[in-house]
Amino acid sequence: MQIAICDDDSFFRSQLKDILIKYKSEKRVHIDIFEFESGESFLADSTVWDVVFMDYQMNGLDGLETARILRKKNPICSIIFITAYPEFILESFEVQPFRFMLKPMEDKKIYDALNDYIKQQKLLYPLIIVEDGEQKTVNSQDILYLEGDGKYCIVRTSKDTIHSSKTIAQVYKLLPEHCFYRVHKSYVVNMYCIDSFKNNIITLNNGEVAVIGRNHIAEFKRVYMNFVKNYYVRL
Repeated sequence: MQIAICDDDSFFRSQLKDILIKYKSEKRVHIDIFEFESGESFLADSTVWDVVFMDYQMNGLDGLETARILRKKNPICSIIFITAYPEFILESFEVQPFRFMLKPMEDKKIYDALNDYIKQQKLLYPLIIVEDGEQKTVNSQDILYLEGDGKYCIVRTSKDTIHSSKTIAQVYKLLPEHCFYRVHKSYVVNMYCIDSFKNNIITLNNGEVAVIGRNHIAEFKRVYMNFVKNYYVRL
């Protein structure tokens, strides 16, 4: 697991790193921990992060702006905002934080967050998709959406477009139920990758859009709100 601590307070970074090291030892999980004193230095690093502990207020780029830029490169990364100012919670929702923690941080809350992250990742398993006779391995967490194409299915990831010989219904059944939802007979979206939705249009975090079927709008709103509550917003 690749974890970054982005905070301009060196004392706090040291404290948090000690907690993460203790968690790593007790749980016997592999964790690489990296520290950054600013949003600029963090974004200059090319590592693909699993979890980022992000201070909300920093000199230079603040935590929210840093997270906005991060989301363009890594839509799946779990961001845990850290702040002493809870009034910023609503503002942070646009970048879909995994947690929002208040300083000073408690060991138990950090442990709970990492336990939930690991549990969640076990639900995001890889798929093997056959395209023109070639087997391609795709992590389900990298899939932005599925699009029906007659008897076939287009699998759109953050980096590629793959044509599967299976139907959209067949591929949909193979995906984790907690984060994929069929919003239209021709679209299945990864709810982790939703940037916004208005009326019957979903905008994904790569800028592409998907249409919500008229008969799916009410149910989608209910499912998506529950998803956000269960997997992103933890106070």
